[in-house]
Amino acid sequence: MLHLLTKWHPEDDPISREQAEVLFSLTAGALTEKAMEGFLVVCSRFVDELGDHRTAELGQIFRTDRPEGKRALVESLEFMTDWVGGMDGYLRSYPVTIIPPRPAFPQFKILGIDTLAPRLYRVLDSNAVVYPSDEPIKDYIQRTGRLPAMPKQTRPVRRTKPRFHWCSYEKWACPETTREALQILPNWSDCRLRANILTEHVKKSAFVAFNGDRQDPTDNKLKFYKYYYEPLTQDHPPHIGGGPQIALDGAPKVETLEQWHPVNHAWETIWTHPKR
Repeated sequence: MLHLLTKWHPEDDPISREQAEVLFSLTAGALTEKAMEGFLVVCSRFVDELGDHRTAELGQIFRTDRPEGKRALVESLEFMTDWVGGMDGYLRSYPVTIIPPRPAFPQFKILGIDTLAPRLYRVLDSNAVVYPSDEPIKDYIQRTGRLPAMPKQTRPVRRTKPRFHWCSYEKWACPETTREALQILPNWSDCRLRANILTEHVKKSAFVAFNGDRQDPTDNKLKFYKYYYEPLTQDHPPHIGGGPQIALDGAPKVETLEQWHPVNHAWETIWTHPKR
């Protein structure tokens, strides 16, 4: 496998080599050359602005302590290779330039998410409305049985920041602990609404989450600034972070909808999807 690393990273970058070692450890002998090539497409985006890398966090997203997780990680990396046409196709089809600014941000699709967890949780603002209407989001979910639609990610590499539903494998005891774990700022959401989503319904819609601003504050021509994968939240102190994130595209089907009851101090189910 290392011959691929030296082929595409001939400078023998110590961070890339360390990332490869972490990947070997996570896959424990299941790694293929095709998966390794897919990893080379995405690995640089696991390096954050401080020069640290987050490759090990893939272990928690893909749950590589289990055989199903190792298989899902390998198959997802192999899919990345096919999606972009390997490293040759990636470099040929998605060249990066500074002038004019043309970034390239591969979208890391998660295959087999239904083998990793039975459901995901989407935290919402209980007072939110669905753009461009004024319909409350909880009314919309109960009317349609789905979250509001986000664009489907049909291209393997983006030049601008996409929009996703941010979900998690985990749920927390109250809105405050949810906010702490997922680093949700108060002006973003009151975290008092929670949609439960069966992973069997989003097998083609899940992606590794990322951090990135829509615009460089020093150059308005750069439309996707400081992009890197962020499987576990950690970039909005003073919230503690550490919650796992999964990005979903499309309009995921909702199984149940819960709302926080401030008097009873408990989550209460306010709607369940009708059984077909």
